[in-house]
Amino acid sequence: MAAGLVAVLGLFLLVDAAVRGSWIVVLDAVGPIAVLVWVLWVLTYRPCIRIDDTAVTVVNPLRRTVVPWHAVADVKLRWQIVIETVAGRRVQCWGGPSLPRPKPARRGERAVLRQPDEMTVLLDRWAEQRAVAGDGDAVRGWDRPAVIVGAVALALLVVSLLSLTLGG
Repeated sequence: MAAGLVAVLGLFLLVDAAVRGSWIVVLDAVGPIAVLVWVLWVLTYRPCIRIDDTAVTVVNPLRRTVVPWHAVADVKLRWQIVIETVAGRRVQCWGGPSLPRPKPARRGERAVLRQPDEMTVLLDRWAEQRAVAGDGDAVRGWDRPAVIVGAVALALLVVSLLSLTLGG
């Protein structure tokens, strides 16, 4: 939500400067606004967990990890979802649910900690698919879309900085 609001506000300010005919302001501001929106996008919107019949894909900021179901040893919910592989690797999921607050209990009863629905879906799919044979462990690599968009945002920042230093 915050990333979307910042993106809309930044776009509005750039369009306003362009409509008023101040292209120098647009050139000076497009880089910092692009970097700010990219950082917010990478940290708040992009992280996610994708589930299919063959693997669970964890998209964290700038990194993507694909863990085949046969390579999953355990799935736990601490402050965030943690997937442990049979090879001993731990994959922390930035985009999953976090621990919920315990529901208030009546006097003398223990507080009940409810499991998030997303965690239930993940555990159910793992239970269905873990018996499927296969080989190979988790594959970790760069999240190309996030890196490419970040490189474009940094290039725009360089253009803005050059415009500021050479133009004024």
